[in-house]
Amino acid sequence: MIDMFRNSKSRMEAISDGVFAVVLTIMVLDIKAPMANISDYEIQRLMMQLLSYLISFGVVAQYWVLHQELFTTLKTTTFKIMVANIYYLCPICLVPFATTWLSSSFISSESAIGFAILMFIVNVSQLWLFHLVIEQNRYDGQRIIEHDVEEFRSVKVMVAISIVYIGVSLLMPKFLLAAIALGILSRVLITRGIRFYLERQ
Repeated sequence: MIDMFRNSKSRMEAISDGVFAVVLTIMVLDIKAPMANISDYEIQRLMMQLLSYLISFGVVAQYWVLHQELFTTLKTTTFKIMVANIYYLCPICLVPFATTWLSSSFISSESAIGFAILMFIVNVSQLWLFHLVIEQNRYDGQRIIEHDVEEFRSVKVMVAISIVYIGVSLLMPKFLLAAIALGILSRVLITRGIRFYLERQ
């Protein structure tokens, strides 16, 4: 007997990839080309837009890489995982708005706090999604390999780093983009450092 009401992994991945593609595309559309007689203010505005775009692109691209790795080995797509995935994609869709607000306000304290809180929400929802998928893989009898443990640890590190973003946005909002760039680099270095340490044991 065929079960007509099954959750489709391929459709969940398709809508996820679509959301990521649109988010990455929309952000660049907010960068306005300068006029013929460009002023110092226009140069500063353009530099701020480009910097905000590059950092935000890196952030979203990082989320996409982790997301597609997460679902590679998933066999059973449950309703709970699909709901968690939708709630994960929701704050991702707000990244273009937060990026525009950040650049157009020249990183005001309000826009910096908003951006930092958004990063925290995305990271927490990503942690929840990772937890559900790993638990489902265990339930399906899959062996959780060291790489899976490392990725889950990396997601936990991202939550901790996003708390740092909130602190920076409250105390030194102008340095938020630098903090985010360092945060991306730190996550990679911490993950690779732990991997190197475990391999030496």
